[in-house]
Order: sequence, then C-alpha cells, then structure tokens
Amino acid sequence: MHLCHLHLPSLTSYTHASHLQALLVRRHLDHKALPLPLRLSRPGPPPTLLTFQTHPTYTCGRREISTITPEQITYLRAGGTAEFHPALRGGQTTYHGPGQLTGYVILALDAHGLKPATFVRLLERSVIETCKSYGIKGFTTENPGVWTSDEDKIASVGVHLRRNVASHGVGLNVTTDLKWFDRIVACGLVGKRATSLQKQGVTRVSVEDVAEVLARRMAEGLENVDAVKTIIEEEVLVVQNEIRGGE
Repeated sequence: MHLCHLHLPSLTSYTHASHLQALLVRRHLDHKALPLPLRLSRPGPPPTLLTFQTHPTYTCGRREISTITPEQITYLRAGGTAEFHPALRGGQTTYHGPGQLTGYVILALDAHGLKPATFVRLLERSVIETCKSYGIKGFTTENPGVWTSDEDKIASVGVHLRRNVASHGVGLNVTTDLKWFDRIVACGLVGKRATSLQKQGVTRVSVEDVAEVLARRMAEGLENVDAVKTIIEEEVLVVQNEIRGGE
C-alpha cells in the first residue's frame, strides 16, 4: 500500500484545503458503510497526506468555539489580514500561514493497526524525524505538540476521529513569521513561544522540501505502507465526482 501525498504548490485558503480533506474522509466513511461482504471484497481507500500553506489563518478546536467572543474573533482577523475558522480537531486556538507546513493525514486507523493515542504518537514521531533530517532535535513533553526546548514549540498536533477515520494532523513551522503567534496564547499554554526550523538555524529550506521529508517519515512509521505516491489535486476531485454519481 502507498501513502498518497498531495502537496498544494501555492498559498491556498483554509476552506479549500478543508474541502479536499472532507472529500477524502467521505471516501473512507463510504467504504466503511458498505455491507460487510462488499467491504471485505473491496480494498479500502489508501491513506493520504495533504500538505499545504494557507493564507494567515487562526483556527480553534471544537471544544473552544463556544468560549470565543465576537470581539476576540475580530481581533484575530487583524483588520482583515487574517481569517478565522472553527475546526473539528481537538485542541485550542492556533495559527496557520505562509511558511508553515500544515499536514492533514486522512486514514482508517484499523487499516494500520492504530489506536487514537498511537496515531497521535505517529504524528509526533514523524515531525521529530523530519526535524532530525535538518539537524534539529525535537521532542515531546506533557504538553501537546513537538518542542525544541521546554519553552519553544515547533509544531502543533490536533486530530479528529469519526468512525475510526482520522483527519487533521500537524502544523510545522518552517519559515513562518512568528509574530502572528503574538495574538494568541498558542494552544492555551501561557509562557511558551513558537519557533521554526528557520529560527533554529536551518537555512535554505522550503515548505515543499519539508513536505516531502514529512511524507517519507510518515510512510516509514505506518504499518502496511511501503512507499509514498505523489498525487495531484485532480485525483482527489475524482472522489467528488464518484460521490455525486452515486447520489
């Protein structure tokens, strides 16, 4: 089995990336909804890593949206220079934007021998190994995400599960303008700060290159996956056509 990797090559909107993710999740859910004999006779969809950079965007987890006031949302939108969106993932408010590699992982946990906790560990290990490829030591703590020191967080992790189908994933700062994090208490952790590969001393690094490394590291950690297969957006949109054709 391959890990399909779709990298969106230019800045994209959060809503567009979320739409692509929803199509991929729908394919997995449709397969799970098949009668058992059909489901056993048809291979399930492959796991997919969707990587991209968004325009400046703040998102909040599903448990936090009811606590954010309209005034706070207006502040986060920074006079129209940033977007704000609620997300299905767990966790609190975080930032996505240019220079950050956002990676959504869409897969069926049971197809890879994963449980929710081991899936989160897989995401963290994949980021740690990616950082290691650039000479940066990352690690986990009692707080969520991946860190380069007890105060410096280089990647956030947040997932959503529905019928054992995972989505959302990681946000790894590569060349991110870290000033955007000044508007929030990132992931609710007071006294901590964001860092990036660039701030840690990595030069001549691009989000595209880091995305390829992350895909390889993730494939290495996934049971029943032996390689990475690069795909294009049009191949994902076939999912939408298949869904419409079956309605």
